[in-house]
Amino acid sequence: MESSIKDLIKRAAEDLANSKYAVAFTGAGISTESGIPDFRGPSGIWTRDPEAERRSYEIFGKFLRNPKEYWEEALRSPFFSILEQAKPNPAHYALAELEEMGIIKAVITQNIDALHQKAGSKNVLEFHGGITKLRCIYCGCRFPREDFSKEIEEKRIPMCKECGSPLKMDVVYFTEPIPRDVYELSFEEAMKCDLMLVCGTSAVVYPAAELPRVAKRRGAKVIEVNFEETPLTHEMISDYLIEGKVGEILPKIVEEVKKLRERQ
Repeated sequence: MESSIKDLIKRAAEDLANSKYAVAFTGAGISTESGIPDFRGPSGIWTRDPEAERRSYEIFGKFLRNPKEYWEEALRSPFFSILEQAKPNPAHYALAELEEMGIIKAVITQNIDALHQKAGSKNVLEFHGGITKLRCIYCGCRFPREDFSKEIEEKRIPMCKECGSPLKMDVVYFTEPIPRDVYELSFEEAMKCDLMLVCGTSAVVYPAAELPRVAKRRGAKVIEVNFEETPLTHEMISDYLIEGKVGEILPKIVEEVKKLRERQ
């Protein structure tokens, strides 16, 4: 590892150790190392199949028009089984460890794969929803997906236990609004953090991409861990970029934080 990268890792560890309220913000780049394909990367799902991207814009409208057809298509998709079989990688475990150490207060993720929770992170805000829950878009209630396993297995539409409306996956689709509760909580975290650790995101999908910018405007330090430069780098939103695989860099940051604590 280049000495400059090593220096940046030590700098990040010091900044984290000295922070009062650090928050992590993660994207697809943290999950690709668990074997989950991204969408817009060089070999992404939509890069290879632009028609799949076009169809993705129709999913939410299909749910509104015909929940039965929506569920039939959702259950046929191989993507959810890929997500369910995926395992957390060292980056997920590193963030969980930083939370356990009391440094990371929350993880805001754009990912729907629940790998942060599987790794042990407790305070996770799923900005774009998640595959482990179903949500009612009418009253806002969420339920564990396993509560409706019988209905799903029998190909019946799961119905909300509170208002009786059709449920959908908690995943936020194109043209669907971000649920108000997670939207407000995420921006609250961005506004009160004094350090945001941005991991594996291209930072181009809004409104999620606004979160590091909000943190920066409120005076927070923004540390970027990404495989390559992003708009956050170019716009000088991030104070510095540690370039490389998040699964390699984050565990090294954790080790440096431990060394700092041992010296205290």
